[in-house]
Amino acid sequence: MQLIYKQILVVEDNKYSMNRICSILKEIEGITVIKAENSGEAYQCAMEYSIDLFIIDIILDSTKEADVSGMSFAETVRKMEKYKMTPIIFTTCLEDPELHAYAHLHCYEYFKKPYDSERLKEAIITTLQMKIPKYEKEYVCFKVNGIVFPVKIKDIVYINNKTTSLQIQCANGESIDAPYKSSRQMLLELNSNKFLKCNKSVIINVDFIESVNYQICQVKLKKNFGEVKIGRRILKSFKEGLQQS
Repeated sequence: MQLIYKQILVVEDNKYSMNRICSILKEIEGITVIKAENSGEAYQCAMEYSIDLFIIDIILDSTKEADVSGMSFAETVRKMEKYKMTPIIFTTCLEDPELHAYAHLHCYEYFKKPYDSERLKEAIITTLQMKIPKYEKEYVCFKVNGIVFPVKIKDIVYINNKTTSLQIQCANGESIDAPYKSSRQMLLELNSNKFLKCNKSVIINVDFIESVNYQICQVKLKKNFGEVKIGRRILKSFKEGLQQS
């Protein structure tokens, strides 16, 4: 089963442990791994993206005695509206943090190092398949000439990656030129199954699709916003994404 639009934030200060977790995650299709080495980086990632699963090491600074900054980060996460129900998996060398983790932070699973890789992989897959209400962002922000422009996600018709910049076409007819971001980065920030990559340059909002002609690999957009070619290499994933949107 492919897990589409799933983003996992791994918060781990130990390089060996981080690499081990990432090697496990590579075996799971359809996920994006976001990495953070400390709670500060983790907080920035949590704000920038919409995380579907947190894997957090409780000890993020082994130079500090009795450090539990990973637990503190989890407490911060639980105070955020969009992460009140998001699964958290803890990894740690501590002997007995389970009571606090389960009772107060609603931790899905707890793994004491060294843990069994297959068991961790099973837990990750199980959490990603859980039906948890997904937090939908209302706005995505673009910085143009030092000014931040918030744009309502539902009002974006398409985003055209023009190699050195982005063209964001809005439903009201406004076209915004913004600094370059890759298509992958834009899909992560949008974090919505309403947006599909149509070809190597264009991401479209399925709510503005009038019709699709698969014979000529072309999408016709509503309100005279034109036609967009579907890349042949993307055709299969486009069809699957459209069915699930």
